Formats: sequence, structure tokens, C-alpha cells
Amino acid sequence: MKNKEKLPVPRFIIRLKLLRSARERRNSDRFNSRRTMAMVEARLSRWVAEGKHRLRYGSMDDILEDLGLTGDELCSYCSGKLGKTFLTWRKEIRMKEAMKLLLDSPEIPACKIGASLGIEDKSNFRHQFKSVTGYTPDGWRKKYQKKSR
Repeated sequence: MKNKEKLPVPRFIIRLKLLRSARERRNSDRFNSRRTMAMVEARLSRWVAEGKHRLRYGSMDDILEDLGLTGDELCSYCSGKLGKTFLTWRKEIRMKEAMKLLLDSPEIPACKIGASLGIEDKSNFRHQFKSVTGYTPDGWRKKYQKKSR
């Protein structure tokens, strides 16, 4: 009778339980991942809206601390959602603002516009601007100022 009390559990039932728990983990990971991505997106949006993308930071750790994110969270979001690195994304945002300021404020020298965007070194600003637009700041201003008039 002792043998009958401990009936062996068929293997397919064990396998079903393992498959179900693996599926539940994947679904939980996807939910957490979506929630994390939404949280990162909200923090980045707020960070840009507050103008913090223009600030000079000492290191990437300082930016992460300001955002309240881990490096993995930020990296996953940028590569997965934006298809680029965080620093490339930040540079593009700054250069879009620079393009607008160059046209809206023709009396302000390009180097001052760079400084207002957190890029104090004018050669660095020039290099970053050219890498995004294909033009130097002054060249871009001259070309597009004529078209807008």
C-alpha cells in the first residue's frame, strides 16, 4: 500500500508546470520592461522640458543620478526605442535647438549659442554641429537665413 500512496507524477504534468512558469516569467519580464521603458521615457521628457540637457555634467554617472536611472535602464531605452546612444540623442537635441537659435537670433554669435546649450568650447560646438547638419554653424546660418527671408 505504501507504493500506492506515492503515485508518480507523470512527466508531461511536470513539463506543463515548467512551461507555464517559464511563460509567466516571460510575460512578467515584458510587463516590467514596458513599465521601465515608460518610466525612462517620462524621466527623459521631464529632463529635457526642464532644460537639464543643456547643463554641463562632470560624468555620465552625474547624468544618471540626475535622471534617477541606472546605466542599464538608459542604455536599453536608447538602443531599443531611439536606436542610438544617449549621448548621440542628447547632441541631436542640442543641435536642433542651435539651428533654431541661429535663425531666430542672427545678432548672437554662434559660439554664444553653443555656450547657452552647454558647449563652452567653440571648436567642440562647431564639430558637433557639423556632425549633425553637415555645415558649420555660421555656414548653416548663412544658407538658411537667405531661404527664410
